Amino acid sequence: IPLLEAPPLARALYRHSEIGQAIPATLYAAVAEVLAWVYQLRRWKTEGGLKPKQPMNLPVPPALDFAGEDNRHG
Repeated sequence: IPLLEAPPLARALYRHSEIGQAIPATLYAAVAEVLAWVYQLRRWKTEGGLKPKQPMNLPVPPALDFAGEDNRHG
C-alpha cells in the first residue's frame, strides 16, 4: 500500500475543513497533486511502466498551516 506523508497539508486540511465540506480554495493545487498521484498509481498498477513519483513540496499557504489562527480542533 503506497503511503504519502505530507504533514503540512494534513494539518491544514484537519484544521481548516470538515468532512463533507469543501476544502479551502488555497489548498486546491496541493490536493490536486495528491489526487493526480493516486490516479497515476492506479494506472501504473494495471498497465505497468514507470512507477509515479510521490508529489513533494506540496503548496500549503503559511496562513493555513498548523501555526494558523484557527484553533477549532484544538
